[in-house]
Amino acid sequence: MIAFAKSINRPKIRLSIFVTLYTLYTLVAFQDPLWSYARQVADPASFLGVLQLTSLQILQITLMASFLYLWSLIAIWLMKIIAIILVMTNSVALYFISVYGIEIDRSMIANILNTDARETGELMHISMAPYILILGVLPAAAIVFTKITPPNRMWRLAMIFTPLLALVGFVAATSHTMLWYDQHATRMGSRILPWSYIVNTGRHFNSLAQANRPQELLPNATFANAPAQKTVVVLVIGEAARGDNFSLLGYERPTNPFTQGLGISAFPIGQACATNTIGGTACILTHQGSQASSRTVFEPLPNYLKRHGIFTIYRSNNSGPPPIQADIIEPARKLLENCAETDCPDKLYDEILIDGLSDIVARTAQERVFIFLHQTGSHGPAYSQKYPPDFEHFKPVCDTVQVSQCSYESLRNAYDNTIRYTDYHMAALIKQLGSLENTATAVIYVSDHGQSLGENGYYLHGAPVKIAPPEQLRIPFWVWMSPAFKQSRGLSTDAIVRDTTHPHDFPFHSVMGAFGMQSDIYKPEFDVFAPPRN
Repeated sequence: MIAFAKSINRPKIRLSIFVTLYTLYTLVAFQDPLWSYARQVADPASFLGVLQLTSLQILQITLMASFLYLWSLIAIWLMKIIAIILVMTNSVALYFISVYGIEIDRSMIANILNTDARETGELMHISMAPYILILGVLPAAAIVFTKITPPNRMWRLAMIFTPLLALVGFVAATSHTMLWYDQHATRMGSRILPWSYIVNTGRHFNSLAQANRPQELLPNATFANAPAQKTVVVLVIGEAARGDNFSLLGYERPTNPFTQGLGISAFPIGQACATNTIGGTACILTHQGSQASSRTVFEPLPNYLKRHGIFTIYRSNNSGPPPIQADIIEPARKLLENCAETDCPDKLYDEILIDGLSDIVARTAQERVFIFLHQTGSHGPAYSQKYPPDFEHFKPVCDTVQVSQCSYESLRNAYDNTIRYTDYHMAALIKQLGSLENTATAVIYVSDHGQSLGENGYYLHGAPVKIAPPEQLRIPFWVWMSPAFKQSRGLSTDAIVRDTTHPHDFPFHSVMGAFGMQSDIYKPEFDVFAPPRN
């Protein structure tokens, strides 16, 4: 396209005119999310409010101008490529912010970069086309076909600093607006295009560099005694399952009919430590629990157990956990390819995660077995694709990824069907492992975070925790124990339930407790299997 553009008579403009036009276009085309929020937290009728909003425009103009001049100093063609990339990315970002109400902070960048091809496909919709074509492709074509005549490099160097000096002068003269920026920096920073994704992408890769440091081994553990029989502990991490939609927890719709009557110990709804998979999984798998950051370098639970001789199985239909070490690692796609049963699912549904588990446990020589299952669960927006057609119990359903165009009822129906389907294969898991002889089994289920279904304009998840709606934080936590497991510990179904739930603090220490492990990092107050305290 660039070669073709060189062969025709192209309009010529000075570099300063190009930068001015591009900066103004970015301001007009992509500012609405930022502007809408800024007007809510500033008073446009007051002088201070006008000054705050004006400073926001000056900030965007000067930063973009200096940014473009910086690249032009290297090469004009490189500046044009950067300008095209930004305008195309802005158009896509504006679509997702406008349609799904997302905020592009560091955790959202992590979600985007950890979204696999299947999840990416679910997000694609024809409604993206006008955003990309009109706001992205057309201006990108104009940039390609325009010939820019630059001044010499000394002038370009001066142009880099001129807008920045103007910004510094304005900030110095209006320093009393800084408190406003400080109060609302997080929310505005997640809406200002393109800086929201540029800055937070840098922050994300910096956090990855920190996270990829060598893991810090936890203190060695000891076992209280040799198990009288084989002990199996299963930790299931659900995806985007919100506690308010579980009939086990009082929801009015029958979303948990399959586990009903199986002796589930359902804890009161608790709060997740994060609104994204990476952060939530990091909390669940570390001894720090809700105090952990997504960058924690401590040895995660499966690695810790494997190092202590516990046979460890990791199966996942998701992404996002820290580096896992296990005796058996099986992605869902591999399980589906190798499935030899007559009733194998025809798609990557979560039930494939439990295929043949009881056979593996029965063949294992070790007396302690840990199974870690990571579901795709209720991940949106393609809820209707997360369960087989036979499980479409609540109707009609929202069958598009453009969830903001669906009625709340149809969206809730599709989402509730995902919860119901999860309940089905959790019941199948319990029955499968419960049939094993001479085996004490415990199953722990916890969700990584919740999900918004349009309440107050929010969809999906990933909102900053400090301002996240409750639907993205309220999650379920439940436990099932086999008769042999309960008998070995003198527990009953109701005895382990607490008044207060710490869903991301319980799993690590409860798994340790289930295996009779003791170490300096073990916290009995977060072990649901610990003897009842007086």
